[in-house]
Amino acid sequence: WTPSNHANKTTVMKNVKGNLAVIKAVLLDVDGVMTDGKLHYSARGEEIKIFDVKDGLGIQLLLNAQILVGIISGRNSDALGERIKDLGIQHTYVGSSNKEKDLQKFLETTGLKREEVAYVGDDLPDLTAIMMCGFSACPSNACPEVLDAVDHVSSKRGGDGVVREIAELILRSTDRWAPITRRFWSE
Repeated sequence: WTPSNHANKTTVMKNVKGNLAVIKAVLLDVDGVMTDGKLHYSARGEEIKIFDVKDGLGIQLLLNAQILVGIISGRNSDALGERIKDLGIQHTYVGSSNKEKDLQKFLETTGLKREEVAYVGDDLPDLTAIMMCGFSACPSNACPEVLDAVDHVSSKRGGDGVVREIAELILRSTDRWAPITRRFWSE
């Protein structure tokens, strides 16, 4: 393994943008993507997660554009369960020990093809899912192997709006942004 020249990521994105039109689902890792990846525990041992509200709106925008959103996470917690419920995410695979297997279950359940799915991950357990999907992205602070493997490296760190950036990238590059956001401009 050798580090890539990340200046080439922009060139790769120019070639991938045409493929974004076929994206019908976005699958997300949680820790390190939707959160900063740090584990916080209360005095009672409860796991506390901090989520960015902008990511939540990004997920809602995707769902409003009829793009499925799912979670494949190696961890499970009450905090994550509440966030999933709050956002209305229907496809969840938490406590996943095999993300490839769970991605395959998702494909079978939805009838989608691999090239119709985007995956956002940040660490080694995400690599297989990243390689399986039609489009892949990661936070700017992902591990080097993931930075090398993805189609798009976000300008954001995990937990700091990565999902929102990817949602906007998909929606804007396929002319779905204006129709979905029009309601925010009307009185």
